Amino acid sequence: MPAFPSLYRIAGRLVSTAAIVACSTVMADDRITLIGGDVIHGTIVEQTEENIIFEHAVLGRMVIERTKIESITLEGQEPAEPTPQQAQAEGQAEAAAAGAPVEATTTIEEQTPAPSPWKSRFEAGFNGSEGRTEKLDARLTFATERRTDETRLALDANYRAATSQGDRTQNKFDAGGIHDWYFPESPWLAFVQGRFEYDEFAAYDQRYSAGGGLGYTFIKDDKTELVGRVGLGGSLENGGPNDGEITPEGIIKLDLTHHFSEITSIVAGAEYYPDLSEFGDYRAVLSAAVETKLSVGSPASLKFGVRQEFEEYENSDREDLLEFFGLLVVEF
Repeated sequence: MPAFPSLYRIAGRLVSTAAIVACSTVMADDRITLIGGDVIHGTIVEQTEENIIFEHAVLGRMVIERTKIESITLEGQEPAEPTPQQAQAEGQAEAAAAGAPVEATTTIEEQTPAPSPWKSRFEAGFNGSEGRTEKLDARLTFATERRTDETRLALDANYRAATSQGDRTQNKFDAGGIHDWYFPESPWLAFVQGRFEYDEFAAYDQRYSAGGGLGYTFIKDDKTELVGRVGLGGSLENGGPNDGEITPEGIIKLDLTHHFSEITSIVAGAEYYPDLSEFGDYRAVLSAAVETKLSVGSPASLKFGVRQEFEEYENSDREDLLEFFGLLVVEF
């Protein structure tokens, strides 16, 4: 006898389930997909601008705000391919209607941050010796660049110092930048540039220079970029024989970057600034460096190069400066 109540309960559940299935079969199979992926099956009774009145086989009549609805599929319409979240929500809804326990799940969508348009690097090199002579040389550089399809902005700051027998033989700082504007579907570009220089052992105390003009990209592919620039500018010196005088200058530049492989590249440049007010006077800079990454994809690399500065002015007693350097580079 004790088994009969259990049989009655089982029979009652079967009848209830059959009634639910029968109601679901009779009612239209309209679908409402809520924001978040939940899907509800039933019949749309009425639609207004703000709400949808919906008849569900189990939950009864419901009023759903349109702001909470992602999409509506009427009976007979071909439903869109469900997303994984929607398929999971449908399975949970069917399990809840059948009386089965629903396992709570949390979906975390991984968002990949957009890469920064800036590429920066820090370069440092030190060299010292002690014996018959004591020498210490230091060279520090910070550079950053922002490049898009329309523009390129490059900024840098450099410090160089040297001592010999305890006496300072070099103490120089300079900082500047260049801004390029690319013409659409053309190798031509426009540019402006500027630079500040301090040199303890030059005839001047500080020098400011600026200018602009046009450039032309001779080569640009996956391995090589060669750009030439021509323009007009000027320089202003504080201190020294040309204190307060503005010198009009031409600008002629050539920059080369070439990648031999994934880890090795060469960077070279030539800058020539002729004095437009005094024929034969000029200043120029030549540089070249080879850089090798420690491994493929590594942010660290070794850089070895040479740089020479020339100045030919009537009142300048500065000797041409030739530098050899080795640097550790870290990109970020």
